[in-house]
Amino acid sequence: MRTKRLLRLGVRVPNEGARRLANWIMRQPAGTLDKLMRRVGMGQIAIERMMAGETTPADGVGYQIYAFTGGEVSASDWDAKPEGGWFAPVLAREPMRRAA
Repeated sequence: MRTKRLLRLGVRVPNEGARRLANWIMRQPAGTLDKLMRRVGMGQIAIERMMAGETTPADGVGYQIYAFTGGEVSASDWDAKPEGGWFAPVLAREPMRRAA
C-alpha cells in the first residue's frame, strides 16, 4: 500500500509562491502533490526546501508549476512577500489562457 505524501509547512510563510502552492495543493484531490513532483522532476526534500524558502524554483520549474496550477502560482510569487498566513484566503487570479 502506498502512502500519500504530506506537505510539511514551517511556522513562517517564506513567500507568496509557497503560500499559494500550499493553498492550491490543499484544494486538490489526494495524489496531486505526487503528480506535481513527477511533473517538475523534484523529490520530497527539494519541495520541502522550496516551501521553507531555502530555495526558489528555477525558471523552467517555475513555469511548470505555473502551468500545472493553471496559473495560480506564478514565477514572480516566489520572490514576493507573503500576503497572509498559510491558511489565509488566497485571492483568485484570472484563468490561464492559451495563445491563438
